Amino acid sequence: MPDEIAVVWERWDGLELGNGEARLLALAEQVQATTEAREQGLLRADDRVIGEQGSALLVLPADPWAEGGEVVSVEDDGQRAPLASSLLKLLLGLVAEMALLYDEEGEYHDELFNSNGSLRPKAERKLLRRRLDFDEDAPLPRFRLAQLLRRVGEAHGARVELERVLVCAPEFAWAHFELGRALLDLDSPARPGSRVEAAQSFANAAAKTEDPGLRAHFLAWQARASEGERRAALAAKVLELDPGFASAQEAGLREALEHADPQAHELLALGLAVTPNHLGLLALRPTVEALPSSATAADDDAPDEFDLPDEVDRELMREREQEGPPPAEKKPRKPGKSADPSGRPAAKKPATSGRRGAKARR
Repeated sequence: MPDEIAVVWERWDGLELGNGEARLLALAEQVQATTEAREQGLLRADDRVIGEQGSALLVLPADPWAEGGEVVSVEDDGQRAPLASSLLKLLLGLVAEMALLYDEEGEYHDELFNSNGSLRPKAERKLLRRRLDFDEDAPLPRFRLAQLLRRVGEAHGARVELERVLVCAPEFAWAHFELGRALLDLDSPARPGSRVEAAQSFANAAAKTEDPGLRAHFLAWQARASEGERRAALAAKVLELDPGFASAQEAGLREALEHADPQAHELLALGLAVTPNHLGLLALRPTVEALPSSATAADDDAPDEFDLPDEVDRELMREREQEGPPPAEKKPRKPGKSADPSGRPAAKKPATSGRRGAKARR
């Protein structure tokens, strides 16, 4: 363990933050945790498990430069992402983040959460920016911030953030994928090259993952951003890697329709890009077209009536005031301990379990 990292355990041989939301393991625990994770096939050569955050392991990789961070987050399905440029900056950022999430009694600030227990998007954005205040080169928080920007229609801002992520972590496949999403959103007559750039970003993402299912997912998006013979060739490659792709898309689409989820539009478009004559998908198209698009769907961050405590960033209150008068009072439901404010790259299918029961995200 490098000296600049070992100094943390000279001061604290184990550390818990935010009621167990994040935890550094004692040195004695690290040996067993690393052995168990290696037996599960979650680690690369010379990885060392040093802690946990939500359902993810905190890992020191053998080559931080190649990974894009001194600390890497490893999910229970083996997905890994560069979390922080240094361990000390990660700890400072987590402490600052927890100071916003919890009150003086160690309870969540209800005002930061929607009634379903999820963080309000604007609150999540502020938490991510707070983390970046302490570690501006942290790839995963900046990646998550870019996701939030793109989802609220700020594709240009998302592109800027993702390009910065890739300077620090050029091998981060999910960042290439998300950059492709942002570029695809920017496609217009005024920016005729954005679709070509998006296709290249999806290709880069596919080239940087060894998982066949994930590569098929990235190539499906590349097919969606392509046309003609190129799209047909990519579609064939997707089906070679994942023969059940179309059936999975149809199943996901039916589930989205059951919940009137606007993401049904995206699922349908992706499925038809690969299998344009799939009867199951075509049969569902009229129902999907009747749904509002993501841009016109109800805002998950619709304002509730609340009074922010002084210790919570006042900018959140100013943003709420600018939204206009609030509707009738509706008390948010407090989330459980497992709520994970950090955010992680969305997988093709959301996880359904975790070490601490962290909520799966799309």
